[in-house]
Amino acid sequence: KFPALTPDVEPHRSLSGIYLALPGYGHHEVLIESPDHDQTPATMTVEAISAIIESYRLRYLELIKVPQNLFIIIFRNHGKAAGASLRHPHSQIIATPIVPRHYRWQEDEAQRYFDEWGRCPYCDMLEFELCDRQRLVGENEEFVAFIPYAAEVPFEIMILPKQHSADFGTISPAQVQSFASLLKYILNRLYVKLHNPDYNYAILTAARYKADEPHLHWYCQIRPRLGTPAGFEMGSGISINPSLPEADAAFLNSV
Repeated sequence: KFPALTPDVEPHRSLSGIYLALPGYGHHEVLIESPDHDQTPATMTVEAISAIIESYRLRYLELIKVPQNLFIIIFRNHGKAAGASLRHPHSQIIATPIVPRHYRWQEDEAQRYFDEWGRCPYCDMLEFELCDRQRLVGENEEFVAFIPYAAEVPFEIMILPKQHSADFGTISPAQVQSFASLLKYILNRLYVKLHNPDYNYAILTAARYKADEPHLHWYCQIRPRLGTPAGFEMGSGISINPSLPEADAAFLNSV
């Protein structure tokens, strides 16, 4: 109804005085997750969530075929505080003709880490979190979920595949099932322990031409909306997290 981007324009840059302008080219899709108006992934079956993940994969593979699409993000907004304007359960997929600077910075930092140590930083994080286990909140054969060591918001969670992979589009049928199972478990823990909080999640995957890079690793990031960024965060770019990741993990893991 209100697309952020449209494929009906050409992604040609132009100058507007001293400013560089780019038309709003791209693709913006809505994925309806269920015929049930009151469902949410926290209460759906693993099979239903697997169908959602498989739909993500299929749409991703179609959108990445378009040469102008350089970056694709799959995301879900749950609740008003998370920006959801529709209550019916749905996700969104946006493809852009540029790689956002925020994600490019993550790529550059991962590249710097790899150049220094010769290892994928995400694989190193996985290995450490599986050993340390203070921030671990879920695990199965294929995926691990943990609260980052320097989480920016309370109860922020990352879900990563154990097997190194930069490209979400390469997820196998077995991994779809495992990812769906762990995603349901984590969202259900948030639903029960935090009383169905508003949240955003996003699947972040390698940009075009980066799918085989040894330093990149796709992941799902979940951020509950439990507070409001204020003037300091806006002016400094620094986040204030009032809770400890280890305490948040212990709370989610408690019976």
